[in-house]
Amino acid sequence: MQTVNTYGDSLAGIYDMIYPTTPEADYAAEYISKLAPQGSVLELGVGTGRVALPMADRGLKVHGVEASEEMLRKLKENDPEGRVQSTLGDFSEELPEGKFDVTVNPLNTFCMVPDAEKQLNTLRLMRERTADHGVVILETYDPLVYHGLADGTKTDARHLQDGQVGIYTTYVDRTSQVAVVVQTFLGSDQSPGRVVELSRYVWPSELDLMARLVGLRLRGRYAGWREEPVTHHTGHFVSVYEVAGDDE
Repeated sequence: MQTVNTYGDSLAGIYDMIYPTTPEADYAAEYISKLAPQGSVLELGVGTGRVALPMADRGLKVHGVEASEEMLRKLKENDPEGRVQSTLGDFSEELPEGKFDVTVNPLNTFCMVPDAEKQLNTLRLMRERTADHGVVILETYDPLVYHGLADGTKTDARHLQDGQVGIYTTYVDRTSQVAVVVQTFLGSDQSPGRVVELSRYVWPSELDLMARLVGLRLRGRYAGWREEPVTHHTGHFVSVYEVAGDDE
């Protein structure tokens, strides 16, 4: 089975092409900066710095955790000044010591944790690393993207930069809430070829229950980083949790 670190290693060379710079990264950085009075942020799944670097641009002290050595190598290329501190490791098992104003897991990376117990432990670790005045933020997609597939499978194609094409074939196990996405990249000698992604999707109510179990309570849920309201057409969620009191 392909692990998170080998998945990241495979995509590191074209990750910035798959997820190019968009205003969303700046919106995320701006929103997070307002919730970090002491300026400290722990980002889980920092990748190549898509959100971390805009946060650093705003003067935040960012510590990123990443399972892929290749992703961190690319982060160093994107951040030659070394403004973002980084740690190599599996964020579902261990996080750097310390307390942070904000612990954040953007761009659906929480769903790459392969089972419910590990997801719960990830939230527990995030709670432990969050200051009492701080918040935990997770960005997740609408589970119906996968759970609502009529026959549990689909195939899509995306045109990337430099003439590259990504073909995505998805298989869904509704019982375990796991989507297996086989990604095939064509059109360049630098293409990684075939990469398999495992994604365990979570329902908002399920995420709220996990949060309560580890001592967090929902402060707000939005359809984007500018606090857009959630509707029936919302494609992804930004969920903000605060530390619950001892009597809750």
